[in-house]
Amino acid sequence: IGGGVIPGRVVKAVLSGVSNPVMGAAALDAPVSYEGLAAAGGGLGSAGFVVYDDTLSMLSVARMVSRFLYVESCGQCRACKQGCGEVTRHLEVLADGNGQLSDVEVIARRLRNVTDQNRCYLGEEEQRVISSLLREFPEDFVAEMERDAPVATLEVPKIVDIRDGIAIFDAMAMRKLPDWTYAPH
Repeated sequence: IGGGVIPGRVVKAVLSGVSNPVMGAAALDAPVSYEGLAAAGGGLGSAGFVVYDDTLSMLSVARMVSRFLYVESCGQCRACKQGCGEVTRHLEVLADGNGQLSDVEVIARRLRNVTDQNRCYLGEEEQRVISSLLREFPEDFVAEMERDAPVATLEVPKIVDIRDGIAIFDAMAMRKLPDWTYAPH
């Protein structure tokens, strides 16, 4: 339906939104049902999928998802707002090519308690998605630490409308700040 990946590339990872663990290419033949995708280690979510090919570092995906969840956190639960913020900041250090193994250790530690006393599912989403990316694609995180160069910045694929079968993305999503204001152009 979506056209597949560019010729010569292969599917690397699939996200069903930001509420379920990432699925690797091996899960592509899983039945598209709650049970089928759960058995494959992912989930159905709202039945919308983001597919990434083998040219993209999953560190870029982790940074984009974590930043989105950090910005969208309402701030009522300190573990969520501060935890998502800390995870995001350390992912940004890694993505900027300045990361150390200690950044990954901090991320792992914060992911363990980002759900403490949460009132909604957002902290759980951070924990599930970012942990799964670290677990499924550790080589991407290590490679970026060794490369000492920035990775691609991904924009949040936040759909605001669908017109004539074409998704319209939120052009301001990347300017949104954690206090829900927007950075100037």
